[in-house]
Amino acid sequence: MSTAARTPVIIGVAQKTVRPDERPGPEPLDAWREVAIAASADAGLGPEILKRLDFLAVADCFTYAYDRPVDRLADELGAAPEIRFPSPASGTAGQVMLDQAMAAIREGRAETALLVGGEAMATRRALTRDGGELGWRHPLPQGESPGVDLTEVQHPGEVATGMMDGIGAVYTFAMRDIARRAHLGITPEAYRQRLGGLMSGLTRVAAGNPDAWFPTERDPSFLIEPRSDNRYIAYPYTKHMVAIMDVDISAAILLTSEAHADELGVPADGRIYPWVMAYVNDPVFTAVRPDLWRSPGMHTAARAVLDAAGVTADDLGYIDLYSCFPAALNFAADALGLEEPTGERLSLTGGLPYGGGPGSSYMLTSVGKMVRKLRADRDAVGLVSGVGMMMTNHAWGLYSATRPPETLAPLDSTALQRELDAIPEVPVTEGYEGWVSVATYTVMYNRRGEPTHGAAIADLPDGSRAYARILDPVLLDEALRTELVGRALWLKAGVGAGELCRTQS
Repeated sequence: MSTAARTPVIIGVAQKTVRPDERPGPEPLDAWREVAIAASADAGLGPEILKRLDFLAVADCFTYAYDRPVDRLADELGAAPEIRFPSPASGTAGQVMLDQAMAAIREGRAETALLVGGEAMATRRALTRDGGELGWRHPLPQGESPGVDLTEVQHPGEVATGMMDGIGAVYTFAMRDIARRAHLGITPEAYRQRLGGLMSGLTRVAAGNPDAWFPTERDPSFLIEPRSDNRYIAYPYTKHMVAIMDVDISAAILLTSEAHADELGVPADGRIYPWVMAYVNDPVFTAVRPDLWRSPGMHTAARAVLDAAGVTADDLGYIDLYSCFPAALNFAADALGLEEPTGERLSLTGGLPYGGGPGSSYMLTSVGKMVRKLRADRDAVGLVSGVGMMMTNHAWGLYSATRPPETLAPLDSTALQRELDAIPEVPVTEGYEGWVSVATYTVMYNRRGEPTHGAAIADLPDGSRAYARILDPVLLDEALRTELVGRALWLKAGVGAGELCRTQS
């Protein structure tokens, strides 16, 4: 079979969103089966095609730990795929699974592939609220771990500041946004208003998305002003500005080779081609990154996919950027060279805060929306991105209804990573005491909406950095009203992290 005949093509997509008035919804395994069948129907094929799968991938599920999720879904579908891929936990999982499937199809190791994932966190919460039992099938044996070891992404200094508490990622992203704010020279209040406008645009997208979790348009003040139903999570982010994971959303993507799509009789107007994908990583720990206000990984991935395809950001008809927190949107827009874009320009779903954030499965929903857009606009090129962990993992992909240029070869992400690994990391110092300059910070809040303390990264005179806490109430108040980045403060030595003080003590 020729190389062109082995070109991967998406032929079916599906999403299932269980509304509050429909709860309890199905357990994840049953929802995965439903969207798989719906994707085969979207391709104009019956569920019989699923029994002939060669490749099956399932996104990591936060809701429930199945013993063998890929095997269990294969059994539900009556399939016996030779390649079975359980994805790692990451917001990049959808694109990574797709890239694995594309490689298998191009190399002749697979003909038909299915990617599935989804969460049922809202149903789980409803079922267990009063101490009830889930009664779901095939649990991981008692005592076994699902396999996610978060200690690998937890620096002792970040742990000491509380940055890893609860939904730890929010603190890291908030600190990165504040570093960006200071770099741009925007006042704290003006930046908060800018964030409100950006996120309000996402709500308008969600309002037009029939699969969105919160399909309601909101004005900026509703999103950014703290109140009893919209407490601060981590300054400058309120509850209505961050990803919602308590959702019941599942999605599936069905793809095959172009030659097999011809054999199956899949109409040409139903096919969408994944053009090119890049996957790279930034350093795991926040303080070691030289420029806290930007992501070299995002810049590298964005440049790689656009340059490979010979397009620019202005050529993109549709964009969906990962949006767990506003920083993810801002940093990705910066990587594309987009100045002050609207939320409508950056999302097809409404994003994780409003369209819904089903954990590692979000990119299955964003790619699904991209497929539907490109089917209707066949001359356009679309871009999707994913972000994992503490803005560490980055996956970017281009899509179109037209066949990829013959000169467009798969990118060597390993080579791209070597470029990034060559960037020197900033050393982190523990136990330093003396004057420092604030590199970035955030203020943390409890569930009553009360500030508890601040977390900061400080630049030391020798060029290294240190993690620090902010405990002084006066300094905490100043952190909310003024720009602390660049301010000289006294760092009192501590274990893992010191304490920032206004004066030497």
